[in-house]
Amino acid sequence: MDIEIKVDEKCNEPKIVICTNEVNEEITNIIDSISAINQKSLKVYKDEKMYILNQKDIETIYSENGKIFVRCNNELYIVKSRLYELESLLDKKTFVRISNSEIVNFNKVENIDFKVLRTLIINFKSGNKSYVSRRYIPKIKEFLEI
Repeated sequence: MDIEIKVDEKCNEPKIVICTNEVNEEITNIIDSISAINQKSLKVYKDEKMYILNQKDIETIYSENGKIFVRCNNELYIVKSRLYELESLLDKKTFVRISNSEIVNFNKVENIDFKVLRTLIINFKSGNKSYVSRRYIPKIKEFLEI
């Protein structure tokens, strides 16, 4: 393996590029190690391609039909981790669990609708909606300090 480091004063944020002819176990281990160091990102998949998303861009993570989906910029990706594993990795200042099957990024929330009795509707800036499970309402109120 050949390692190259290029110092560029114009570069504001470090960028890692891996050039390889195939993604094998060694490359996957390197990616996992880098991801563990930089927990501000999440490794996701779509159309047989892997993407690394910044946590701040993620709107919601939810489970449906046995798969875990990540919605980011109105695109859906699949993540191979379980929801409880992701919950422990995500920034607890912005991400909160709203049901057994969903975690949301409150930086992407436009407003919360209290109109429906005993439930909360989360309206995202993108126009999407999520519903808070009754069991999680106290947790949301604690998170929002209300």
